[in-house]
Amino acid sequence: MLTAPQLARLVEFGEAQAYADMFRHAPPGLRLRVEPFGAAIALLAPDVPILLFNRVIGLGLDEPAAEATLDAAVELYRRAGIRNFGVQLSPAAQPADLPGWLQARGLAPASRWAKVYRPAEAPPESETSLLIELAGPEHAPAFARVACTAFGMPHFLQPWLMAGVGQPGWRHYLAFDGEQAVATGALFVRGEVGWLGVGGTLPSHRRRGGQQALMARRIEDALRLGCRWLITETGEDTPDNPNPSYRNMLRLGFILAYQRPNYVAL
Repeated sequence: MLTAPQLARLVEFGEAQAYADMFRHAPPGLRLRVEPFGAAIALLAPDVPILLFNRVIGLGLDEPAAEATLDAAVELYRRAGIRNFGVQLSPAAQPADLPGWLQARGLAPASRWAKVYRPAEAPPESETSLLIELAGPEHAPAFARVACTAFGMPHFLQPWLMAGVGQPGWRHYLAFDGEQAVATGALFVRGEVGWLGVGGTLPSHRRRGGQQALMARRIEDALRLGCRWLITETGEDTPDNPNPSYRNMLRLGFILAYQRPNYVAL
């Protein structure tokens, strides 16, 4: 049984390690970078002004955060000309004054992300008419194209997503409808932890079980690779903003660790 601090470190640092590794594969021209703040990291993407790629992860978990650390993080983004950035704060983060410190620096609580985890056990069966395949280098262009389209990301990011396919620690997957690639998923393994991400489906092929099947395949492969824990995250599921991804995760045995608030620059 994990304690609350152990669980927070599992789900936060696992995500941070995956994104840090992903950023390191980016072509230099995209200006993606990772800056460490102790055990926490800051992701910076000046040319992609969305929170996903401009945020601090893991603050106040290995050691209590200091106000000077917050000042340095905020200054880092502002010096880079990034207006849309945030700090994602685990409920286990210390000290307890952190939320107030963030708000005093112009970062207000906004949306929340659901952080989920599961022990590495076989997933329930999933059914789909789509074919799930492990992506090799020859599939990198299709993976990047589908992911960018599914998430509405700028297509100039495709070379970055292509560069990650086949990198150590990574496995990428595609769902096919006949010969057409229609959905994506990725698995990053570091030690005994597997992170699941980049799960996107073309609008034309949603509600066909593709993401559930992609997730089940990644869980199975993570088991074979020796993982003890699997983690991922998604937007909060609310009556006003239902999130099918969150419900898929629960169906596949994921457990809610907590809802993580985003403190976003005003």
